[in-house]
Amino acid sequence: MSIINLIKTAVYSLKSHKLRVFLTMIGIIIGISSVISIMSVGNGLKVKMNESMADTSANKINVNFVPENVEADLTLIEPFSKSDPYSLKTVAGVEKVEESKDMQGMGGYTYGECAYFDKNTQSMLEEYDGKEINIKYGRSFKKSESSKKLIMLEYKAAEKLFKSPEDAIGCGITVNGVIYEVIGVLEKEGAFSLTGGSSYISKDSKEDMNTETAISSLDVYIKAGEDKDKVFENVKKELIVAHPNLKGEYKLQDPQATTKIFEQIIGYLTAFIALISGISLFVGGIGVMNIMYVSVTERKREIGIRRAIGAKPKSILLQFLIEAIMVTGLGGILGILFGFIFCKIIGMFMPFPPVMSGASVIGATAISVIIGMIFGIIPAINASKMDPIKAIYN
Repeated sequence: MSIINLIKTAVYSLKSHKLRVFLTMIGIIIGISSVISIMSVGNGLKVKMNESMADTSANKINVNFVPENVEADLTLIEPFSKSDPYSLKTVAGVEKVEESKDMQGMGGYTYGECAYFDKNTQSMLEEYDGKEINIKYGRSFKKSESSKKLIMLEYKAAEKLFKSPEDAIGCGITVNGVIYEVIGVLEKEGAFSLTGGSSYISKDSKEDMNTETAISSLDVYIKAGEDKDKVFENVKKELIVAHPNLKGEYKLQDPQATTKIFEQIIGYLTAFIALISGISLFVGGIGVMNIMYVSVTERKREIGIRRAIGAKPKSILLQFLIEAIMVTGLGGILGILFGFIFCKIIGMFMPFPPVMSGASVIGATAISVIIGMIFGIIPAINASKMDPIKAIYN
């Protein structure tokens, strides 16, 4: 029998038991849709992270100082001075040098100690640049308030400082020892926030805060074509000469390398969770094997008659194998469809949209076919080895 006739026969057989076939596919549908959704969320998180790091220049490195005593206060050690950015510009390969206005030069944030009477917490402080922000209580900055000590407090910080976040409006809190009036409380950040939430202060307040604190690190921009490690070694030598009595070491931190590490971690976690979700695929495969055994038992007479009129064992094997592949293949397609729908729904409740890649779709389809082949081969072999005489009269 030709492949086309075998496929037609398999389709006819599956159409005769629609409900049973659909119930068999449920495990495959759930497994594929779960894996697709998880992989898409992981891809979306990677895209979101890359977007958040888009301002990180490809030729930018961060230089920080690690003291021998890890508990040492950098404000007392002063591994960097205000003159360092100017003197380091003369180093070969250096285009420009700036003070890092954030933690290790990543993301544009400043660390803030917030307190209200006997309660205190920490918050990342970001300069308000006029962009639209979701505010839960209170209001945003006015154009005339750029020089005032005002703050839009992130929700979690307001929760820790006040009995109710709404109570924060109009109150004065100290941020790094300076009193700020709370004019707004931001919407609560989602579980997948990359920064954990930030409070906003005016540009003037941010600049004042940065000038009052010690320099934690330097951002060094390297000329195109220059070797980062070599330039860093030269920068390191200059800093050692400028600060000879420090006990510790100047370290290089490449923001792009950090981003790649986070991408790898996200990839590993996504793959692990997808693998756990893929257990339902194994359960679905067992269901396919079970239903194929039932089908072989029910169709013994059909198998016996076909063998008696000249059908080869290979044709019987291929027919049942094709049926198993069709069941899992169709389940895979439906799983991809449901996975796409789930991604759209999940995206409505997340700070970033899941991204379904072509590789995950192709992979899901291939997995479905492979499951059909693996779990359908044993029932198909049993059917092909069946004795035609016994099959007809059983």
